[in-house]
Amino acid sequence: MISKFLAIISMVVLFLSCSSNNKTLLIANAKVHCTGVTSQKCLQIKELGETDWTYFYNDIEGFDYVEGFYYKIKVTVTEVENPPEDGSSLKYKLIKILEKSKAPLNLDQGSWLVTRVKDRENFGRNPFIKIDLSQNEISGNTSCNRFSAKIVVTDNKVDISELSSTEMICRDIEVETAFLDALANVTSYTLKDDKLQLLNDNKELLIECNYLKSE
Repeated sequence: MISKFLAIISMVVLFLSCSSNNKTLLIANAKVHCTGVTSQKCLQIKELGETDWTYFYNDIEGFDYVEGFYYKIKVTVTEVENPPEDGSSLKYKLIKILEKSKAPLNLDQGSWLVTRVKDRENFGRNPFIKIDLSQNEISGNTSCNRFSAKIVVTDNKVDISELSSTEMICRDIEVETAFLDALANVTSYTLKDDKLQLLNDNKELLIECNYLKSE
């Protein structure tokens, strides 16, 4: 009788070990565009010991992901019986968040909402900035017109050139004029927490921005 009971237990353990297991996953601080059945945004994950991030097309049950944070989580992975043709054969469920840490911002991560231009802090419509260091481009909106320029960043030094904008008639032209004038004189920056400050040669504040969520 005992031997029969042990045999049953062994079969159950064997079945469970084949159908599910626990894994520790590292999750990057931003989703990226990926293409599965449709175009979508995927988590970037890797297991402990791996060096390269991979796209993760599944959902993780019980896991509320917040962009801008790195995660280390423990999950259980279960095989799905008769999965749909366009679905995964694996089901992931959160066991525990082991670590969660805020990722340091990069200058060209997401967009930046302008909250101050020199001494001005009130705007009918706030300008915003987007920086792409891979293309050495800075662009955005002056509060009325779109603008673009070339940007080169070395350490915390900034060189902005070839600044241009569209020419729509603006109701509050003073904001646009002040913003473009300030932008043309930026020579360095500081970045702390979610705040970007653009400075001139004398380290005087020209433009201050708050971070906007990644697009």
